[in-house]
Amino acid sequence: MSPPPRTSGAGPRRAAFAVLYRLDRGPLDLGAALDRTFAEGTWDPRDRRLAAELAYGVARWRFRLDFGLKAVTGRRVKDLDRRARTLLRLGAYQLAFTTRIPAAAAVDETVRLAGRDAALKGFLNGVLRTLAREGLPESPSGPEGLGPRLGLPDWLARRWLATYGPEGAEARGRQAAQPPPLTLRVETARVTPEALAERLAQAGTTVTPSAVLPGALRVAGDVPVPNLPGYAEGLFYVQDEASQLVGLLADARPGERVLDACAAPGGKTTQLAARVGPEGEVVAVERDPGRRRRLTGNLERLQVKNVRVVAGDAAGLGPDALPDAPFDRVLLDAPCSGLGVLGRHPEGRWWKDADGIAACAREQGRLLLALADRVRPGGRLVYAVCTGEPEETTQAVAAFLSARPDFAPVPRDEAAAALPAPAARWLTAAGHLDTAGNDAGMDGFFAACLTRKSG
Repeated sequence: MSPPPRTSGAGPRRAAFAVLYRLDRGPLDLGAALDRTFAEGTWDPRDRRLAAELAYGVARWRFRLDFGLKAVTGRRVKDLDRRARTLLRLGAYQLAFTTRIPAAAAVDETVRLAGRDAALKGFLNGVLRTLAREGLPESPSGPEGLGPRLGLPDWLARRWLATYGPEGAEARGRQAAQPPPLTLRVETARVTPEALAERLAQAGTTVTPSAVLPGALRVAGDVPVPNLPGYAEGLFYVQDEASQLVGLLADARPGERVLDACAAPGGKTTQLAARVGPEGEVVAVERDPGRRRRLTGNLERLQVKNVRVVAGDAAGLGPDALPDAPFDRVLLDAPCSGLGVLGRHPEGRWWKDADGIAACAREQGRLLLALADRVRPGGRLVYAVCTGEPEETTQAVAAFLSARPDFAPVPRDEAAAALPAPAARWLTAAGHLDTAGNDAGMDGFFAACLTRKSG
């Protein structure tokens, strides 16, 4: 009999602490940091799950934890030493948000991470035992408690309340507080959703057909994505339902030529490639070398043959790089603040700010104007961002239409015709797709479908 898997390093709590300590120092891709940690040594699946739960949980609820810890300690958590505040958050999360970890273990194991620092160990022990006995203090229930109640930084809670009112801000906060499900876009040309669902269920996962998108599957379970049946064969792509709706909004037809201007990692690229078929072509532009490698790897895994990858900034490519412009469809899934995917990337709430929104809006305007001439007369331009902020959504579209009167919004009924019927409820009166604050477990995306006038 082979020995049981050995946990790398000093266990899941120390791994979570190391990742969270780095996150508290500066912006960090939490998922990528955990993947690097798990690549070191051999991890018991249970320890891997615990490390991820603790890291994502503290990242998601940092501002709720800090509010409660300030009430207990009488001190602002951000004024503490980084090591102390990281350990406090780690211990407090286990006590307040987990049900399977005994309180004594949460306290003792967290204190142990302080090593030989007797003063820190005593401080942690006192605070955490108080929390274990009395619970995390409650946050205010009204609009003034929105931030700590739903784990939002104060600047964002105030911004959403001012922009959307209490009800709209609450909806966006609840969306950000919930981790979205794992959703697969099935490559239906190669396998039926039913056949793939059966294979996934046999592997120990729970599979639920999407209520929004025919053919998409929601999957729950402890099997890592690369180990899911069909992954290596390229039978599916992990893609949130809202992201899939953006790809459908382009309404690409067989034989058409499509430009995907910011293509990596390739979800919408491969979706569009399937729509245009072998007689069509997708030109996928990506300027970042690392992201371009991910794009290429996904194209190879899905065995996609009708995509041409171009390196560079989509706004600055000349006729030599894009000799076949203009295109029937142009998709600009633009760099953005990402405030619609805080549920998926909770680390974003630690370091994002209002200045970043303004910077993204400037870049989005630059890209939109530069790509306008890549659309043929009568063609369609889809502008998408994974955020709901007005500067990056409706205001960005209005500014573009003012500068380019040869473009017009696609009427709502035409936009709806490209989407499955259940998705029509997320189309605004102007025909824009807006899933920010939705209650269906999807990411928050905005997409405007524009057409270039003929003649």
